[in-house]
Amino acid sequence: MRKQNSNFEAKFISEEGSKIKNNDYFGYVELDEFACYVIADGITELPDNEGAKLAIETIIVNFQSAPSISRHSVKRLLKLANRVLLGKESYKQLKASVTVVVTDYQKMRYGYAGNTRLRIYRGGTVYEQTTDMSLSQGMVEREEIPKDEVMRHEERNNLYSYLGMKNFRPVISKKIKLLETDIIALYTRGIWENVHEAELDDVFEEADNEAQGTIDSIEDILLSRQPENLDNYTLAVIFINKVYQNPQKRKRIKKDYSYQCDSSSYPCRDLCSGLASLPKETAAERGHELLFY
Repeated sequence: MRKQNSNFEAKFISEEGSKIKNNDYFGYVELDEFACYVIADGITELPDNEGAKLAIETIIVNFQSAPSISRHSVKRLLKLANRVLLGKESYKQLKASVTVVVTDYQKMRYGYAGNTRLRIYRGGTVYEQTTDMSLSQGMVEREEIPKDEVMRHEERNNLYSYLGMKNFRPVISKKIKLLETDIIALYTRGIWENVHEAELDDVFEEADNEAQGTIDSIEDILLSRQPENLDNYTLAVIFINKVYQNPQKRKRIKKDYSYQCDSSSYPCRDLCSGLASLPKETAAERGHELLFY
C-alpha cells in the first residue's frame, strides 16, 4: 500500500565517457512497503571489472529477501557485498565505491563507502550530503587544501574505505524523515570531477518536478567541458513527489476520542460521521519494480 500511495520518481543516466567500458552501475527495487536505490563505481581501470555490478546485485537481492530501513539492515547489506567481492575469484581483486539508500516511503537511511556521492536537496538547498573516504577529503578537513580542489587533486581516489577490503567499515546515516519535494541525488566521480558543486546546486535549486530535465541539464554541463579523459559517469535522482501518509493515525485519533464524544452534539456528530466514512485499508498484491544498468 505504501508504494501505491506515494510517488517516488527515479531517473538516471550512466555512460562510459571516453573509456572502453562502463564500470559504473545503478540499480533499484521498489517493493510495496520499501525501496532500495544503489549506485556503485568500479575502482580499478580494468575494462572488465564487474565489482560494481556484483555489489549492486548482492545488495538488491538481499534487500528483497529482508527489506528494512534499520541501521543493522543497511550495514548488513554493505558487509554482504564486501564479502562477495572479497571471495570472488579473479586475477585482479574486485573493488568498488558504493552508496545505498533505503526507504519506507516516509523515511530513509543511507550507507556508503568510497567516493560515490549522495546529496539530499530540500527547498532547493543541500540538506544532507556524504563526504568522500579519501586522502584528499582528509586534507580538506585539516584545511590543507580548499574543498573545490578535490575534484582535480591527485589523491582524490586514494581511498581508506571501499568494497573489497578487509576490516571494511562503511558509514551508516541516521534515519531521515522525508518531505514532499525533497530530491535525492546519487553520482559517481565522472560527475563530480567535472561539474562543480555550485553548478549542481544551481540546477537543483531551479528543478521543478522535472527529474529527466534535471538529469539532462547536469549532463549538458558535463559535456560542455569536453574533457579529454572523461571517466565513466552515472547520475541518478529520486524526486519525492508524494510521501506516504499512514491512515492508521486517523483510526487512532478516532479510538482515543470516541469515549469522550457526545453524539447528540452537532460538532461531535459531524466529526464521528466523517471518521466513520474513511475508506478501510485493503490488502494490495505484493509487487515490485527492479532495474539494473
